[in-house]
Amino acid sequence: MRTGNMTARLEITDPYTKKELAEIIRSVEGWDLVESGPCSLLILEVDGRREEDFGRLGQARESEEAADVFLTARQPDPDLLIRALRAGVREFFYQPLKKEEVVEALLKLGRKAHATKDADVKTKEGVVFTVFGTKGGVGTTTIAVNLATGLARMDGSLQVALLDMNFLSGEVPLFLNVKPLFSWAEVARNASRLDATYLTSVLQRHDSGVHVLPAPVGLDEKDGLASETEKVLKFMRSMFDFVVIDGGQSSGTIWRYLTNISDKILLVAVPSLPGMISLKRLISVLKDLGCPSEDIVTVLNRHNQKSSLSPAEIREMMRNDMRWRIPNDYQNTMSAINRGQPLTAMAPNADVTKKILEMAGSLAGKEDGRNRGKRVFRGLF
Repeated sequence: MRTGNMTARLEITDPYTKKELAEIIRSVEGWDLVESGPCSLLILEVDGRREEDFGRLGQARESEEAADVFLTARQPDPDLLIRALRAGVREFFYQPLKKEEVVEALLKLGRKAHATKDADVKTKEGVVFTVFGTKGGVGTTTIAVNLATGLARMDGSLQVALLDMNFLSGEVPLFLNVKPLFSWAEVARNASRLDATYLTSVLQRHDSGVHVLPAPVGLDEKDGLASETEKVLKFMRSMFDFVVIDGGQSSGTIWRYLTNISDKILLVAVPSLPGMISLKRLISVLKDLGCPSEDIVTVLNRHNQKSSLSPAEIREMMRNDMRWRIPNDYQNTMSAINRGQPLTAMAPNADVTKKILEMAGSLAGKEDGRNRGKRVFRGLF
């Protein structure tokens, strides 16, 4: 065996496929085939009708006998492919095999392994914006969705992700008319095998260029995923220029972590007495946790001259002006939501769209990353 090569082991039932895979592996520079023992890659044949196949997959991972696992199957089966992706499998080959696909997968895995070993991976220094609502129904998702699409619109080369962590509703996919197959909880459960290939395969790319990762359905936030979610968010920061998080209403362990990781925290309120009271309370909590005032961005949504509180009353209550005032435009906003489109597509010339784009440009222009990581929140966990 050549020193330093990647090693692959096969658990294949079909003799022809096993022979073909062995020949392909031996033909790829930097790869060797082994019959037993720990290996870089285990290629496992599965059958959607046999539950023990996925049990074997879990066993291989738990025992760490293989650094990575690829799957192959005889018959095309979309449900089997979805299950494999949810299990964190990066490559899935249908039979008969396409040699070029297998070769490319082996080369890609080899490049990744060597890059990690050499610690020479160039990653982004992404900026995280988390949008919290002072209460339900204040337009938190509207702000988060249109902030993300606004950031993507500024520069076509920017990579923007939108992560839905609103446990109560999780409506980001509805706002953008996308139907993702995976949620961030499923990604978190596979955090130990997280890489760019896997994450790209589960993110849903919207026409705006934003990559969407929705909230899980029916998940209790105390489901033991806090540490795994931290890994996912850190990895997303390394992949994207901007990560916008719809945090919903602020509460719970994961909220405290989102507060910690965020470069800017947007607090959305409506011009009402309960809204201002909740906003003041949240600002006080954040400051007690050590969050600098300049990292807290107050957003007054649905603002107009007929609001229940006047600008003067708001200034008196808040002791300063609201950072951003988003005008009330019920017709355009609801039309965009109902059609599953961002405001930039539905009403590009509306005042509400222009103001959100202005806010996106200001937030992006002020973030240079030089102070990232210096904030300390004590006693969060």
